Amino acid sequence: MNNKKESYLSFVEKGQRYMQCKSCHDYIEVDNDVTAITCSRCTSILCLKAMPLDEMLPSLNKNKISGRPAGWHFMKEYVDKDGNVFHKGKEQTELKGTLKPTKVKPPKKRKKKKLTADQKLFKEVKEYKKRKKLRKKTK
Repeated sequence: MNNKKESYLSFVEKGQRYMQCKSCHDYIEVDNDVTAITCSRCTSILCLKAMPLDEMLPSLNKNKISGRPAGWHFMKEYVDKDGNVFHKGKEQTELKGTLKPTKVKPPKKRKKKKLTADQKLFKEVKEYKKRKKLRKKTK
């Protein structure tokens, strides 16, 4: 058996020991009994090499596009383009291909009129006067 220990560069400054990282050779503050060290940056890199970021953090893949409209799982019955039938979000495999795909109306787009600075000011004044009247009535 080989009991050779690899030695990494270290030095002591003002009573504190510093040692070189095994990978990037940056110096990091360590305790006196440490024999080798891997810095946090190199550890992160090694972890990412072992497992991709999307597997490590599944919350990043939250917005996968299913091709179904918003709220389809709340509908009593929904049939997608492939003929899959869903009742309140639960797939009904025995009904596949028996019904026509559900037609979904696109949501209505409201156009909000943009107010000018003067119109905004008049609106605020009206609201202020209403509040003032209400205060007088309650006294």
